[in-house]
Amino acid sequence: MDQEGQGEEKSPTLIDKNFPLFSRPRKTKPNTTPKPSQNPNPQASQIEKFSYSSAATTAAFSELGLGEWAIQTCKELGMRKPTPVQTHCIPKILAGRDVLGIAQTGSGKTAAFALPILHRLAEDPYGVFALVITPTRELAFQLAEQFRALGSCLHLRCSVVVGGMDMITQAKALVSRPHVVVATPGRVKVLLEENPDIPKVFQRTKDTSFDLPLIAMHELAKQDKIVEIFLVLDEADRVLDAGFEEELRVVFQCLPKNRQTLLFSATMTGDLQTLLELSANKAYFYEAYEGFRTVETLKEQYIFIPKTVKDAYLVHILSKMEDMNIRSAIIFVSRCRYPRDYVHRVGRTARAGRGGLAVSFITENDVDLVHEIEAELGKQLEKFECKENEVLSDFTKVCKAKRVATMKMMDDGFEEKVKERKKHKLKTLADKGLLKKRSKKRKRDKSAKNSDR
Repeated sequence: MDQEGQGEEKSPTLIDKNFPLFSRPRKTKPNTTPKPSQNPNPQASQIEKFSYSSAATTAAFSELGLGEWAIQTCKELGMRKPTPVQTHCIPKILAGRDVLGIAQTGSGKTAAFALPILHRLAEDPYGVFALVITPTRELAFQLAEQFRALGSCLHLRCSVVVGGMDMITQAKALVSRPHVVVATPGRVKVLLEENPDIPKVFQRTKDTSFDLPLIAMHELAKQDKIVEIFLVLDEADRVLDAGFEEELRVVFQCLPKNRQTLLFSATMTGDLQTLLELSANKAYFYEAYEGFRTVETLKEQYIFIPKTVKDAYLVHILSKMEDMNIRSAIIFVSRCRYPRDYVHRVGRTARAGRGGLAVSFITENDVDLVHEIEAELGKQLEKFECKENEVLSDFTKVCKAKRVATMKMMDDGFEEKVKERKKHKLKTLADKGLLKKRSKKRKRDKSAKNSDR
């Protein structure tokens, strides 16, 4: 089991000045001897930073520059007022700025970039308007669901492009030019490289000469102010920290030069800082990070059980959700690898100020990891109350259902697919030189753990 120690060395920064995420700053004619009052570092003036304090926000969605349809949609979804990250980032995105937003999981980051993207889409609903890159399939489907909810009145067409699904179907979906594409880096890279029609999808080739006077078009083109597509990196710290550099280079190089880049993350990293400094679009940097914390509306609990009866407990809890009036929950049946994974995942349940429940199944092998999570959160998990006799009353039925399901999966070749996927993953890690790093990290963590004892 991989665990992240508090004293662990930082991974080297993978991003340099040649990384093709942002467009490059335009060269200007050098001045003569600079005046003493001039900034010795011209790039520093390209960044506008806002660090959020705990002061309450009083803004309303109607004050952010969004269309009336967007304001009404927020009301229908129970979003009464914007969160701080939405208040500060939405106007900047609407103004055409590159944005880096750092805020805790569950703070409303998705709506902070989805609403302004949809606002612009409503003005010109043509072609692929946004490419959203996220590290996992789970997050990709959740992001797509939120885009569809927020853009329901626009008849939004949103496609999810992730691994583990039929590539031919995904290619057909992209060629039909959906408005928003939510993708994981690996799968979209493969499609871009193997299908010559896919790169064209992300070029919004539309004749705009009828929309603007010719002189205005010429001036905008000279100033590089026509944004053709939004590029979003959600959970950007994880995307840039998961060995996706090769995939990202392929994806970014296929995108139009004139694009607006939005990075949102729960944590700040060296790679993100480097990318921020390379922005030629006077990037806006919003930061409200206060460590690994979960939102107050999330109820976090644990249940200590024997490993052999996990399935019975899972079925029992799921069957009781409606009775407990719980609409959004996540249950950790297996282990998280380190506290950061836990914080990222539980934030998916308590969204936009609404409540949520996170229940962790704890066995005798997980106690140390739970203590690490509690130390990071600065609080203890509550005990989930559950009557053992009620759970075990259905134990035989659950075991039988599991046995039948396992046999069907075996008949469908599931075991071979798992082996093939694992083999492919190891090969990918080996090709990137990450396999040795992981092995060394495990040995270092194991050594540190033994020394603590």
